[in-house]
Amino acid sequence: MKVAFYNVTATSIHGGLETYCWEVGRALARRGHEVNIIAGDRGGAWHQEVALHQFTFRPENEWPDLGVRFRRLAERLSFARASLDHLVDSGYDAVIVNKPFDFPILWRARRRGLRALTLFRSGGTDFYPGDRWFAGAIQYWVSSSHYNAQQVRIRYGRSVEVIHNGVDIDVFHPAAWDAGLRAEMGAGPEDLLIASVGRLVGWKGIRIILEALADLPGQICFVVVGTGPEEAALRSQATALGVAERVHFAGHVNHADLPRLLAQCDLFVQPSIGEEAFGISVVEAMACGLPVLASNNGGLPEIVVEGETGSLLPPGDVQCWRNAIAQAAGDRHSSRARGAAGRLRVERNFSWAANAMRHEAILESGACAAS
Repeated sequence: MKVAFYNVTATSIHGGLETYCWEVGRALARRGHEVNIIAGDRGGAWHQEVALHQFTFRPENEWPDLGVRFRRLAERLSFARASLDHLVDSGYDAVIVNKPFDFPILWRARRRGLRALTLFRSGGTDFYPGDRWFAGAIQYWVSSSHYNAQQVRIRYGRSVEVIHNGVDIDVFHPAAWDAGLRAEMGAGPEDLLIASVGRLVGWKGIRIILEALADLPGQICFVVVGTGPEEAALRSQATALGVAERVHFAGHVNHADLPRLLAQCDLFVQPSIGEEAFGISVVEAMACGLPVLASNNGGLPEIVVEGETGSLLPPGDVQCWRNAIAQAAGDRHSSRARGAAGRLRVERNFSWAANAMRHEAILESGACAAS
């Protein structure tokens, strides 16, 4: 099949949705499909196993501030204007989108002659007035978690299949410590090195960990991987709390380099105060053998098993997070056991190969039904 992943941010942001496009795309390509990613003209390809087509767009931060959803819809519509002809004329057998903001272009493409199967793999709850009107352009509905699937069912009244996100377990795996790399991140051999990976935006809750660090021993360090609009504020907060020397802002790390970095760490945190539809960074950390502390919200409880692979904590409760980090630092044996259990859970339940096979089954059954 000739498959397209349509996502304006697939080359400009390194987040969960973008990882999904590139990694499921790679897995489908390895299964013999012709895979394409249609993205905005910022950034570049993550790898060369799929074809990349880029088109101009006006980023959300350049639109009038009439709310986040208005800006994101405007961004996607500007991208749709530039990419519509390609979408219609390229002969795709299937088109996969991740946001309701892309429903209008599929609706318009249908009226221009698009015959491809359309699949919406939900990437959250970016609903907006009028999105239901365009939802008829979607034939197949998929979500990354049961939690998010229920949200989509309520919104659109459609049957939603759950396909959990995955990880390349041959790439993300436990590895021996590199004392030099740990030192670059501010951690010595006896220190507890905490890691987080994600876009630096307020709802990710990184400030919770910084506040917790302020009353924790000095041998507990924190590496923050990612960039975003909250970075300056987080740096200022770390300085004000007196923990700046224990916090290493690593900035953007290439996805290919992320497994080596994670393998040097002792504990992964996902302190989101907003709802995570899934949490691919958590799965990647577990694959590297890290125990996880995660907020007890959204799809995260479908990944982390309380007491077995880590702990689920109240979002935003600094004292609870502080206590959980202190417990991990005080009982390294239990932490390592939880990390090993997490690796086994990923091997059994989360892989991009399995994810791609389930996507393939849906699309091929749809193709057979249409023929």
